Amino acid sequence: MTALHQTLVGSYDYRLVALSVVIAILAAYAALDLAGRRNFLHGPESDSFGWTGGSFAMGIGIWSMHYIGMLAFRLPIPVLYDWPTVLLSACWLQCWRPRVLCLL
Repeated sequence: MTALHQTLVGSYDYRLVALSVVIAILAAYAALDLAGRRNFLHGPESDSFGWTGGSFAMGIGIWSMHYIGMLAFRLPIPVLYDWPTVLLSACWLQCWRPRVLCLL
């Protein structure tokens, strides 16, 4: 069999897939709840708290959901993640969050 005809067959760990979905739901709930609370708070800090807290919750939730979803996929070869790069991507996400909020 030549290299052109070899394929990798993957599978999913459904417990991790379910965990990824639960994290996505909780992150969306937290983000919408924090953004909705700014209507009940008064003062200049209410907008900042609602938008910042909501965007932080949604950003970390999406980031976590994707990494857990990638961990759920199993291949017959070893797949490893470079943890410094993973943590750097989380820091990159949080560094861009205030800039995106300025556009709103």
